[in-house]
Amino acid sequence: PMQSDDNAQNDDSSIWVMEGRRHAYRKEWKQHESTIKEMIDVPPVSILNAVDYETVDEPEITMVNVETRSMRYTCLYSATLFQGDHLSVKDFPHDEHQIMIKLGILAERVRGGRWDHSIYHLGLAEEEDSLGSARVPHGLVADHCHIPGFDFDRSHLEFEFFPLSDGGLIVTDRKRDTYLQVTLPCRRQSGHYDHSILPILFMLNIIAITCLPRNFGSASAATEIMLSIAFVQVGIRLSLDSRLPSVGYQIKMQRVMDHCFRLLFGLVFESNTVFFLVSKRGWETATTDKIDLATACIALVYNFYLVMCYFRGKRRRHNLLLEICFDLFGIYETP
Repeated sequence: PMQSDDNAQNDDSSIWVMEGRRHAYRKEWKQHESTIKEMIDVPPVSILNAVDYETVDEPEITMVNVETRSMRYTCLYSATLFQGDHLSVKDFPHDEHQIMIKLGILAERVRGGRWDHSIYHLGLAEEEDSLGSARVPHGLVADHCHIPGFDFDRSHLEFEFFPLSDGGLIVTDRKRDTYLQVTLPCRRQSGHYDHSILPILFMLNIIAITCLPRNFGSASAATEIMLSIAFVQVGIRLSLDSRLPSVGYQIKMQRVMDHCFRLLFGLVFESNTVFFLVSKRGWETATTDKIDLATACIALVYNFYLVMCYFRGKRRRHNLLLEICFDLFGIYETP
């Protein structure tokens, strides 16, 4: 039950109502009439990194401890948050991010103001402060958080205070105000790219490598197959580009696709060069077979190197080689 003072401890008709962002008053109902019994100031907490926001519902304020006059302020916002330059997708689809929200009080925090920061300090509420009405971590509602396309662990929430910059003025740490930064680490769900896209690219490269012995099946047998594989990879690239983040730098998935094109270019160049040496220069087939074998070995090593580079940096439960085998050959573990 909500309590306000000794005269209204058992009176359910006494409620606290917010007036704007800075004031709250206790309204008491008697015989269908309301009277204002008490008014208090509420510190205007701001979302410092909000680009825009709006209040979803009316804010609520409740006195949780009459003796200490501790009160709980609850408000639900819909906000767009600015995350800063640290938000990078260069490792897509294995990118990890730190989602941050910054909370602080900006109004009347100067010395002598209503919320003088030298008197009223920001702190984290514990379960003891709220008499059990708000659970740890510090009353933050995180049970129903959902970030589409990302995984995160609620137990990794971090709460840390940082000095609040004062318009570029040099202020000592003892006199500087602070703000609260709440950080939630998250990582992208990459299963579609790990189990579908990359294995296709891997197998297409293997098929292109095995086409080298067809150099003399006809004048352009191996080259035609490799170019067909290149067109398939172009189609995959165009389909992926429409789904990849739009940024001004190259991301990991695009680098992998570029290396696949380079591998095909090398195979086509080698195939045509060997055909020219045999048909125009009179080289023995046994000699060019050794060139084909060496080229195939180099291409296979390069293909596996691409896979290693793709999975490098991915958070995994196994060693890298075992994880690659799981992803390439469709082996899944039950959670």
